[in-house]
Amino acid sequence: MKKYILSLVLILTITLSSAQYITGDIYIDDTGKSRFYIDTDINPNIDDLNFEDNRLTGTTEMFSSKSQGIWTFEIDLETYETILVDIHLPKNLQIITSIEGVENFFDIESKVVSLIDNDNDLEFEVSYTLSQEQDFSLLYFAAIVIILILAILLFTKRKIKNSKIQHILPIINDNEKRIVELLMKKPMRQKEIRKILDIPKASYSRYLIHLEKKKLILRQGEGKNKMVRLK
Repeated sequence: MKKYILSLVLILTITLSSAQYITGDIYIDDTGKSRFYIDTDINPNIDDLNFEDNRLTGTTEMFSSKSQGIWTFEIDLETYETILVDIHLPKNLQIITSIEGVENFFDIESKVVSLIDNDNDLEFEVSYTLSQEQDFSLLYFAAIVIILILAILLFTKRKIKNSKIQHILPIINDNEKRIVELLMKKPMRQKEIRKILDIPKASYSRYLIHLEKKKLILRQGEGKNKMVRLK
C-alpha cells in the first residue's frame, strides 16, 4: 500500500509539470455503458464523448462488449507521459476473469481498477462477469394472469348460480324467494335469517325443508347455529 501511495504522489507531481497526461474516472454500468470524467491535454477523438478545456466527458458503449455472459472493457489510446485513471466496474461485479495492459491494481471492496503508469500507451483490457439480478417481471405477469382467470371463473360461476336461481324462483313461494335472495348476499345462520325476515317459526322450518328438497340450499351444523348457504 505504501508503494502505491508513493507512486500516486510521484505521478501527481509529474502531472502538474508535464504534458501528455490523462487522469480521472471511468464508470461502467451493468449494461456496458461507460461514463467518462477525464482530464487530458490530448483530444482522443472518441465518438459520443465531448472534449473541451482539456476535459473529456460523456457516455459511450464503444469500449464494452459481451460474449457468452462475459463482459469485456477494452481501451486503446495515445501514449501518455502520465496515466492515472480509475475504472469503476459495475456494483454487481461477480468475478474478474482476466485483466491486462498498463500497470494497475484492483480494489476489491470498491470494485475499482486503478491504472498507474507513465511513458506508455494507454492499453487496457478487463473481462468480468456480473451476478444475475432476479427478474420478477415474468412472475408478476403470470400472477396477474392467474388472478384474472380466477376472477373470470368466479364471476362465471356466480353468474351461472344466479341464472339458475332466477330460473327456479318462479316455482317457489314468496317467503322462499325472500330466503334465497337473502342468501345470495352471503351464507347466514338459520336463526338470523328468520329474525331478519320475521317469518313464523313453524312455517319457516317448512320453507327450509322445501328449499332443501329443491336442492337450492344446504344446511350445515347442529341446532340453532346451523349455517344456511345456497347450494
